[in-house]
Amino acid sequence: MVKPANKPQRLSLSSLKADFSSAVSRRRLVYLLCTFFVIYALCYQWQFLVSLGLGPDNIHHMTVGLIPAVGAVVLSLALYWRHLCIASVVPTALIAVSWIVTGPYLSYITLIQQNTVYLNNMYDIYVGLYLFAILFCLNMAARQFLNRKISAAIMTAVQFAAFFVIALQWVYFALYHSCITTSGALLIFQTGPAETLEYFHSLGIGRIVFIALFVALLIGGLLFANYTQKTLPRTPVYRKILPLLSLLIIFPSVGALGEEIFPQAFPIRTFIDTHDYMERSALYTENHDGKFAALQAVQLNPAEYPNTVVVVIGESETRTLMHAFNPNHVENTPWLTAMKEDPDFTLFSNAYSCVWYTVPVLERALTEANFYNNKEFNSSISILDMAKKAGYKTYWFSNQGSIGVADTPITLVAKTADVSEWVDQELKQSTMDGALLQFLQRVDPNEKNFVVLHLMGSHIEYRNRYPKEFQVFNDGTVNQQADFDNTVLYTDWVLSQIFEYAKENLNLDAMIYFSDHGSDPDKGRQPDDISFKVLRIPMFCYLSEGYQARNPEVVEAVKQNKDKFFTNDLAYEFVCGILNMQSPNYDPTYSIASLQWKMERKDLVTRFGKVSLLEDTEF
Repeated sequence: MVKPANKPQRLSLSSLKADFSSAVSRRRLVYLLCTFFVIYALCYQWQFLVSLGLGPDNIHHMTVGLIPAVGAVVLSLALYWRHLCIASVVPTALIAVSWIVTGPYLSYITLIQQNTVYLNNMYDIYVGLYLFAILFCLNMAARQFLNRKISAAIMTAVQFAAFFVIALQWVYFALYHSCITTSGALLIFQTGPAETLEYFHSLGIGRIVFIALFVALLIGGLLFANYTQKTLPRTPVYRKILPLLSLLIIFPSVGALGEEIFPQAFPIRTFIDTHDYMERSALYTENHDGKFAALQAVQLNPAEYPNTVVVVIGESETRTLMHAFNPNHVENTPWLTAMKEDPDFTLFSNAYSCVWYTVPVLERALTEANFYNNKEFNSSISILDMAKKAGYKTYWFSNQGSIGVADTPITLVAKTADVSEWVDQELKQSTMDGALLQFLQRVDPNEKNFVVLHLMGSHIEYRNRYPKEFQVFNDGTVNQQADFDNTVLYTDWVLSQIFEYAKENLNLDAMIYFSDHGSDPDKGRQPDDISFKVLRIPMFCYLSEGYQARNPEVVEAVKQNKDKFFTNDLAYEFVCGILNMQSPNYDPTYSIASLQWKMERKDLVTRFGKVSLLEDTEF
């Protein structure tokens, strides 16, 4: 008997759906795994391209550390795989890629030129990956629980903040051809509101409009992308389960970033190091009273009559661009050039700045800390302390800002004076250095006075540093060589007025002038890549006839050492020498005003103590 043939089984609709769903799930898993391996491989290779001197431990940490970082990216995509769209992925992906690329690339191309032997940029890669996971999950949650407009506004603000750090680095690089270094970070901290506004004015209308348009387009693009994203389903899975799973990605990612990774990323670590430096400097105030009480110092051969010692600190003047020091330059120093013929004046022909920007210079120039004795600023005695011990009433008058993080070390010293005043506080506006002359009228000629005047000098932007009547030089450009020469001309006049007033009204005993550092009109603002041109500074002193009669050895030393090489982190010792102090906190072998001066050119260093003056072969 023949058995009937088996009838083919009819596939049900439910089984078809199950098979299709299974196939889709397998395909999705393959896509996600491929995404994981591609991102992992690219990040792994990128780390090697932008790092230097990685050891086995670095490679191991990177190999293992990338797994959770890339995993966070892939898991966040997996949660919302069915509802991914360009608008939801691209903005966050661009931010992530920007973090992964920008810091490592800019630091690598900058530091590789400085003989750097070790550079580990893996933290920036981690930041980019974890940022993607966090921002993507936050975006999806915002779309689920917030109004479309509110969600778009919040995410745009968050994304713009994340992108701002990237934009800052590229703008800095475009201006200075360097990544943000500690020097640059200090300058950023140092720049106050008035200087920022002044800088934007110097950019010109065209650049300002371009920047405004770029920011507007960026914000507009982010807002459009966030607003046009598709609405997610209102099912329990999307409203309860997926947000909870998202938290399992967000919290560990935030924890990983905050604990170790983000503080080590570039340029965050640079800003943190700079902030730590400023906080260490702030200890100066805490230590000051105890240090001053313990200070033992006496003045030799003091005057038995009221007299005044004036110290003027210049800004950004370069002696090779001053006629008094370089006769081949235009005649921009008529008063100082004339004073060269006065035997009471001494011009020092080989003075250098120890650093190329104000704060690290003056925290050493004003105190016993320098690059030769390794003393810390926050535990050092200042020229004001020494003057007080010698019986002077001390004054600090400044045309530089009193407010700002990077001004703190200078301001901390200034506020230890018996009288300290700033033009921006007194006059409530930025003004020319001539405004300082009125402060001299507050000095009592019947007392023994020590007066410090801090000029704005030739600080960039040059065109804003002098009145119109001092625009003698004009080459048709703005804030270039001619304007710099005009600032020097105006400073020369200000110095002449300080000298004449103090001599006629304050029984001037001695006057010292030096610039904190120089400036190069051809390059303008340049936080890092500076030449010796920026380090060559003017310095001179005036000693009255009465002073010379009391202190013949100091006068002999000044005349004998006027052509010796000098760095202005030793200005404290110079001032102490002029005051003729005797103290355990004053080493006369470091004073160019002492016959015990021991420093030779081969011993002197600049650029944070890293470069010998022997390397200046241009002038």
